[in-house]
Amino acid sequence: MHLVAKVFDWDITEEEIASESAHLVGQDSDLAQVHALNRLIDRFLLLHQAQSKGIDASDEEYDSALLETLEDIEAVPSNDEETRELEERIRRRIIIRKYVQQICALDVPIGDEQLLAFYEEQKEVFFAPEAVRAAHILIRADQPEAEKLARELRDRIKTEEDFQNICGAHSQCPTGVRCGDLGWFPRGRMIKELEDAAFGLEVGEISDIIHSRYGFHILMVTDKKVQRTVAFEEIRDSLKSRLLQLEREFYLIRHVNGLRKSYQNQIRILDSRYVN
Repeated sequence: MHLVAKVFDWDITEEEIASESAHLVGQDSDLAQVHALNRLIDRFLLLHQAQSKGIDASDEEYDSALLETLEDIEAVPSNDEETRELEERIRRRIIIRKYVQQICALDVPIGDEQLLAFYEEQKEVFFAPEAVRAAHILIRADQPEAEKLARELRDRIKTEEDFQNICGAHSQCPTGVRCGDLGWFPRGRMIKELEDAAFGLEVGEISDIIHSRYGFHILMVTDKKVQRTVAFEEIRDSLKSRLLQLEREFYLIRHVNGLRKSYQNQIRILDSRYVN
């Protein structure tokens, strides 16, 4: 194993850097390798700080994390050494997570004035797209004379009430139990044939037969929404949650940078290729 760096008494090998960089974009580039090394250094700094605060991993926490880890790894450890290494990685991960949760559990005061200022600055991104609500009757393509049956049903539909009655009695889609309701959808969320028809119909209008890979549909638009800016009152709570999360992320970055300054003598890069 090629040793690349040391943080306190922990070694960072080239193999560990390769494993870490596998999760990064451009994993084989020099920049990704340096970025992976820095992530590992930060992790050991947090681990040291956590242990200095007396944070440890309980057996219950370890057992729970072990089950999660075994679901994600491709191969289970094949010998005692690999088993010990896996156990150590899991315990470190638990300790670091507990420490980060502890230091980031901040009650950051975010008032309405701050929220409103952020909302006004970014107002163009807070919009609800054009959307339509529709219902459909489906005759599956694998049914005998499916298109003929669909056309016969369409000929019988003159009103919304006709549509609802026929839907409940003849639609072969599970939505039939709720009058064929497909719910609200913006562009890009529904199969193309139904989307194209739905956005071209007026509320209450019923389509001709529409063919898709699922079969033959009869579509009725039940409501529409035009694109609009979301009001501050509608987004206040979610905006506050997002800003609080950003504050905590920035706090963690500042905290790690502070650890790097405090413990710079404990960070040793042994391979010059990884010096940025």
